[in-house]
Amino acid sequence: MSLPPEQLAKIPFGASPLDRVGERRRDAEYMSRARAHPGARLLLIAEARVPVDDGGHLAWRPLAEGSGDGPAPAPDTLVFLGVDEEGRPLFSRDAGADEVGEEFAALREVGPGLPPEDAAAALEALGLSAWHRRAPYCPACGGETTVEDAGHRRRCLRCGTGHFPRTDPAVIMLVTDGDRCVLGRRVGAPESRWSTLAGFVEAGESLEAALAREVYEEVGLSVTATHYRGSQPWPFPASLMVAFEAEAAYAPLSINHEHADVRWFSRAEVADALASGQMAVPPPISAGGFLIRSWVGRRGPAGGF
Repeated sequence: MSLPPEQLAKIPFGASPLDRVGERRRDAEYMSRARAHPGARLLLIAEARVPVDDGGHLAWRPLAEGSGDGPAPAPDTLVFLGVDEEGRPLFSRDAGADEVGEEFAALREVGPGLPPEDAAAALEALGLSAWHRRAPYCPACGGETTVEDAGHRRRCLRCGTGHFPRTDPAVIMLVTDGDRCVLGRRVGAPESRWSTLAGFVEAGESLEAALAREVYEEVGLSVTATHYRGSQPWPFPASLMVAFEAEAAYAPLSINHEHADVRWFSRAEVADALASGQMAVPPPISAGGFLIRSWVGRRGPAGGF
């Protein structure tokens, strides 16, 4: 059963209140004013970790460029994230070894509790930080690259080619037949850990085609309909998760090398197993967890929960 969009829970991280001001990144005068703004804030990044204060918010620091509180960061070490709802410019940079303390926590762990604006800034900062660490050299000629566009582009100093952050689209889908769904247990996962099917989109492939291919490859079912449920950035290190519910007729399942087990579950079985702790599914921060919990929490065409 496909519900109207207004009745669907929103996928985590699917919307951002930040204004990225993307059209001003090449404006040197604007960026200079942004760095000098008295309210400009800085977020330090330690790979996939972010600093968090006692209240569960990101621990931003004043950028304090030219304020006498120490040397200003070099512009090419800063990434411009945009402006917050109060109009304050937001920046990020990689933290030095002497700047990382106990207040840093993995975004996977603290993300669900962050305010939407903090979460959006952290996702953008982590994704760009990971890209910069992987892109010091040009994939076209091997020359060194330099940072441009306030941290959103790198240009090769040898051949002049411009390079942008890479995002790898992936489809993630809950396969259903009325009040039944397919869940898989990945190789090496605990026996109680179940999740949706998922896979990366290949070159020249649409999202729908990727979904149908992955479902057939993983469990041997032919998809008859798809329902888009939302998308979320997943910078671990550089994915965009596109979430669907997919309809397929009930049939015996095959299994490929990715899974230790795949099964059909009724809505009631999943609800009871989650309530008793006998089943673990991905956390609410993830698209897979969102798909399972939102499906379990609403009525199917034949009744159920």
